[in-house]
Amino acid sequence: MLETDCSLTYEEIAKMTGKSLWTIRDRILALKKRGVIKSCRAEIDYDKLGLPCRAIIGFNVPPDKIDDFVEQAKKDKRIKKFIITTGSRRFHIKIIGKQCGEIREYARTILPKFGVFDVDFEVVLDEII
Repeated sequence: MLETDCSLTYEEIAKMTGKSLWTIRDRILALKKRGVIKSCRAEIDYDKLGLPCRAIIGFNVPPDKIDDFVEQAKKDKRIKKFIITTGSRRFHIKIIGKQCGEIREYARTILPKFGVFDVDFEVVLDEII
């Protein structure tokens, strides 16, 4: 339920599940303490904020630059998701901007500072789920 709507109150969840408010509260607090529930985030419509361009950039980073890149990415408000995977391109960021040229400029100027290579730049057309 919280995955679908993290703004639900303990009381609302209790009514939906038939459990007591205190059971729900205790269970959610326990899940937070164990790190199962890491955070609760709003789903933002960036188009309505004047940030219609979204892109996924896949790339690789030299091992000696990974920590530096991760720190930079955490500070950059344009980066909305940072995923590390297996495969030919191990790092993927979801980045937003007013114009796609702004994101392309990020890829052209910032990524090379970290020795990034094998870059794949894809503009997001739609997000279904």
